[in-house]
Amino acid sequence: MSSNDSISFLQITDTHLYADGEGRLKGVRTDRSLRAVIEQVQAQAPAFDFIVSTGDLVHDDSDAAYERFRGHLQRLGKPVFCLPGNHDEADRLQRHLNDDTFHCNRSLRVGPWLLVFLDSSLPGSAGGHLSEAELDALDRTIRGHDARHVLICVHHHPRLLGSAWLDTMVIDNGDELLRRAVRHGRVRGILCGHIHQEYDTEQLGIRLLGTPSTCIQFLPGSDHFALDTATPGWRWLRLQPDGTIDTGVVRLPAPTDPLDPEAEYG
Repeated sequence: MSSNDSISFLQITDTHLYADGEGRLKGVRTDRSLRAVIEQVQAQAPAFDFIVSTGDLVHDDSDAAYERFRGHLQRLGKPVFCLPGNHDEADRLQRHLNDDTFHCNRSLRVGPWLLVFLDSSLPGSAGGHLSEAELDALDRTIRGHDARHVLICVHHHPRLLGSAWLDTMVIDNGDELLRRAVRHGRVRGILCGHIHQEYDTEQLGIRLLGTPSTCIQFLPGSDHFALDTATPGWRWLRLQPDGTIDTGVVRLPAPTDPLDPEAEYG
């Protein structure tokens, strides 16, 4: 790939699959909604080189759910880079999704860009945290490459969203992540999952992006847990040679199942 070429990829996140293909999250059959997203990607997505899945790939941490995820994503015929979320168990994820197509790499160098993949999951907690080892790995990875631009990918959001209940799960040392990102001078963006909503802002000169889930959506700005009626979605990204990020969110035209706000979240 030439350093003058843009790099195109998709973010497909928070799929929350179950061992049972009929498993429902707040009324939504997550297998069915992911299948609809995959079909939409096949029909509408611009050309892309790979996929990044930023955590909560499964909801019940079962072997069968990871294999279900594999079956859906391999239909797209592109490499898939997987990060753990708070519903994933990192070792189990790596056992199922680490081969010629599915990858659990710490980084990916493509042209003038370096993507760094971080693990913000904290066993036994829904919240996010980056260990000192994880932050040091970020520093070493960036210092070890001469890429002009860096995109950090992580499950949890690094900064408060203004949604009280969801902000209890923010990366608790996200300020340190941003401090290190700014210090390197080459980090152009941080891409996260977890928040089940579209998010696009800038902090300290760094673009912060969050993306809808392929199943249920959280209501932006809510003080307490609340669902949004917005449909499942995914994000396309185009990383430009000059360091800019072109991106957009695409949603399904209609829900795949009616929401059931009273159902257990599990």
